[in-house]
Amino acid sequence: MQKKSGPLIVFLSSLLWASDAPFRKPLLTGGLGVGFVSFLEHIFNVLACLPGLFRHRLELKSVNWKQWLGLIYIGAGASALGAILFVKGAVVMNYNFTVAALLQKFQPIFAILLAVIFLKEKLNPKFWLLAIPALLGGYLVTFGLASPSVLWQSGSVNLIGAVLALLAAVLWAGGTVVGRSLLKGLNLQLVNGMRFAFGLVFLAGYVAVAESFQFGLMNPLFWRNTLVIAMLTGFFALLLYYYGLKSTKASIATLMELGYPLALTVVNWKFLGITLDAWQIAGALILLVSVTIFVLNNQHQDNN
Repeated sequence: MQKKSGPLIVFLSSLLWASDAPFRKPLLTGGLGVGFVSFLEHIFNVLACLPGLFRHRLELKSVNWKQWLGLIYIGAGASALGAILFVKGAVVMNYNFTVAALLQKFQPIFAILLAVIFLKEKLNPKFWLLAIPALLGGYLVTFGLASPSVLWQSGSVNLIGAVLALLAAVLWAGGTVVGRSLLKGLNLQLVNGMRFAFGLVFLAGYVAVAESFQFGLMNPLFWRNTLVIAMLTGFFALLLYYYGLKSTKASIATLMELGYPLALTVVNWKFLGITLDAWQIAGALILLVSVTIFVLNNQHQDNN
């Protein structure tokens, strides 16, 4: 039953992620740093994970060094640094979380390229046939009909924002693969808890060096929004995600995560007034269709 419902559970978790932006934007426009907000989220997340960590604490004795590296990566890399890059990218693009989220759909393409580079896997002949339309769609989503030469000459902030969002996609692509690998040998509550714990350690250092601990700026609204983000789009969404991922192939999970940018587009339009023009909508459709075909084709190759 869980194996059949796994993809649906991953899809539902991606819908929860879409509720993030309306609660996060007031914190950032109110003067809080991107890293500090993530730091507060991870504090709440670690507190919520303590019962599960305590329950499965004895399993830590059997964690090998490769699993420790994996836990550190999904915590410090995918959870902490990935979130910072994603949010900073959206902020640079005038708080356009919609464009940043759509660019995340390059994850499966990055995952294949990383496998070719580091695991010496062979590149599917159809890779570029599907990757090129996706790249075109991603360009239209971000820049519309603007000429590439104009972007380089003007030093467009959109270019910087897009690069940051794409770097986050690279980290999250690795996080999906590593997370699924860890779940083969470790309890999902332990993986979830250690992800937030390592993320908290990384963020504490980041805020101390690159930002500041802005507890003096916190007011009841900020505390409420931070708690909602941490619990709804962090702890519960990620716990649900790992539960579904445990019985879902990474490629199918990536396909199910398409629910995130689609839902986020609606949420941001409804609550933040963020809209896409005709060329951006066309680009979004090209990107999502290309990535969907890409994932399904890759899944077909894995089954042969």
